[in-house]
Amino acid sequence: ERCVMNNYFGIGIDAKITLDFHNKREEHPEKCRSRTKNYLWYGVLASKEWLCKTYKNLDQRVQLECDGERIPLPSLQGIVVLNIPSFMGGTNFWGGKKEDDCFLAPSFDDRVLEVVAVFGSAQMAASRIINLQHHRIAQCSSVKITILGEEGVPVQVDGEAWSQPPGIIRIVHKNRVPMLCRNRDLDV
Repeated sequence: ERCVMNNYFGIGIDAKITLDFHNKREEHPEKCRSRTKNYLWYGVLASKEWLCKTYKNLDQRVQLECDGERIPLPSLQGIVVLNIPSFMGGTNFWGGKKEDDCFLAPSFDDRVLEVVAVFGSAQMAASRIINLQHHRIAQCSSVKITILGEEGVPVQVDGEAWSQPPGIIRIVHKNRVPMLCRNRDLDV
């Protein structure tokens, strides 16, 4: 099965929270009719995951390869693959926009995917407030994630979540599309 990813892919805790929110919205649409209520629901569901830690051993349930190289994973609850430097409603989840000793500066048009570890819902919340950079895994042009075992794992593509059965997920660039972007140099 094929799916188009424009902005980001997530597996584990972030997708679980998104899937739980989708199910809540389907069950009770009247409780999810405003941005404020939706943020509150996301907060409630993230708090539940903070307590339950449903995917605390995700590193034992998936294998990650970037550009054909197997990447050893730290103990984590999720993996996010970014095609843009924005995630979770505008958060710079890669952390920073400048090049450093290990990584290139993220860009919209470089055909490079940023791969980020998610250690828990507290880290996700903190990333909305401060630039965290300790969760970077890799930059690459192709990603392969193998889901091991018998059970599916929640995944999301651009905010659409489902439970993915065991198997292989490949993420590669198909093509590019021109984008509009604000030029801060022209601001008055």
